[in-house]
Amino acid sequence: MNEIKLTLGTKLELELYNNNGERIMPFLVSQFETRLPDGTIEILAPISEGRIYPVHRGTKMDVVFERNGDLKKFSALALERKMAGNIYLLHVQPTSGEEHLQRRNFFRFNCLVDMKYRMFEDKATKNEDRGEFKKAITKDVSGGGICMLTNEKPNYGWCLEGRINLSSEVKFLGRIVRIINVHDKAKFDYEVGLEFIEISNMEREKIISYIFESQRKLLKKGWSTR
Repeated sequence: MNEIKLTLGTKLELELYNNNGERIMPFLVSQFETRLPDGTIEILAPISEGRIYPVHRGTKMDVVFERNGDLKKFSALALERKMAGNIYLLHVQPTSGEEHLQRRNFFRFNCLVDMKYRMFEDKATKNEDRGEFKKAITKDVSGGGICMLTNEKPNYGWCLEGRINLSSEVKFLGRIVRIINVHDKAKFDYEVGLEFIEISNMEREKIISYIFESQRKLLKKGWSTR
């Protein structure tokens, strides 16, 4: 089995499967903690919607992470849940070596965050021809794209340059891949789904870290376990 290279604090996303090999949950957020002498590892207990999600002994999973801008994955088996001080941990046994991922779906975190954007038809449009920035808010964010709410009528396939105010400003260029006419009580007319087409590894890591830390804060505020 190829060595799995993880460092303390590496952000992880877990895909859980039932005995029939069917995915049983959306991506769950976790973090690598330590490698034990027998080759097993301990990770933070995953969280979903602000709560600890109880992964049962024997559950199969894929563990997805990023290293130097590349996406990696390995398979694992849940061994036990435990506590170390006031931290919930999941003890898992890797069952495969790591492999490179060509594509993936990122965990989406629901949040209302101020953003500004400007839309234009073609990626090659010069900066001075892209127009003025307008205000909107996010509906959810992920490492692969965002969903935003706006009153400006969007155009499918157009590009969107955006700035999101997370713990620090995140800059990106995205493409509009979904448009829903919502008319949310006159607040917003459109829900717009974007996939990132240009975003630096540093900016993507800001988003993933924001999601992880936001989930942790929800837990600290007293969300109960399932």
